[in-house]
Amino acid sequence: MKFVDGWYFPDGESHLPAWMANPKVRMILNGRPAYQGAKQVAAMDLCTNFRTAVDVGGHVGLWSWNLAHRFAAVHAFEPVAAHRKCWDKNVRDPLLANHALGPLRCELALHYCALGDHEGSVSIRTEPTSSGDSRVDGAGDIPMHTLDSFNLQDVDLIKIDCEGFEVPVLRGAEETIARCKPVIVVEQKPGHAVRYGLGDTDAVPWLQARGYRVAKEMSGDFLMVPS
Repeated sequence: MKFVDGWYFPDGESHLPAWMANPKVRMILNGRPAYQGAKQVAAMDLCTNFRTAVDVGGHVGLWSWNLAHRFAAVHAFEPVAAHRKCWDKNVRDPLLANHALGPLRCELALHYCALGDHEGSVSIRTEPTSSGDSRVDGAGDIPMHTLDSFNLQDVDLIKIDCEGFEVPVLRGAEETIARCKPVIVVEQKPGHAVRYGLGDTDAVPWLQARGYRVAKEMSGDFLMVPS
């Protein structure tokens, strides 16, 4: 683990600090440089309630940190142990320290599992210098659950960034989505979903068939809201 520009990252990470240092995209949110800051702001601007946020692909907490400053509860899902250690250092520890004299405003939950469309177990492949490029890579010993199995209530935002595995995550969240009608941020980068026999943007028509529309598209991420 290393500390760079206000964040803890896995030792080999080099892509994210360089991206956030780029003056063309650099944005400070809640005291730290933000990854995809404009996207995070745009997603939260679409929300009318700020009860529960779900961060699928929680990684080291780059989204969770800012979600925790707006939402009453944040549930992050991260299957990689090294990333979860950084998440705790980046999100849980500073928020607990800031609230040492009073109650913690945001309920935080970090879940050790991958999400998909069935119960099972998987392996995760991570690129050494770009830890955000972590993806389901066949069978393994990491538990996989459906989001619906957690029976989360009052979900107002779901962010899904799992390197092409977004459609299986959505399938496993269908009941939660139907019940809560959250704003959904879903990554659909070219060439990622083909690993799983899916088209580049299959998540978009899947959501449209369930009453959603595209509110905004930003650099391969679709911000979708109930029609």
